[in-house]
Amino acid sequence: AVGAGEGECSFEGLADGEKLSAIQEAFLDQGAVQCGFCTPGMLMSATALLKRNLKPTRADINKALEGNLCRCTGYNAIVDAVLQASGQGDVKPVMK
Repeated sequence: AVGAGEGECSFEGLADGEKLSAIQEAFLDQGAVQCGFCTPGMLMSATALLKRNLKPTRADINKALEGNLCRCTGYNAIVDAVLQASGQGDVKPVMK
């Protein structure tokens, strides 16, 4: 999704060279990446959410991600990844 006056971006463009973005790091930390089918859509939806809401609630995150289907993670890890990327709560990396 591209807003008025914004450039196009794909999930590959979220990283800065070899340095992953906060949301990409959080997805890895939380084990939110499994088969990879939903990952691009989840990353882009989460990025769009965090651009308009720096401190989303779990309900905000669920609403923002509702158009993406994931059959592997059960969504909890994905929601925790978005919370981690937003710097909220006691969400700690589970994969490090």
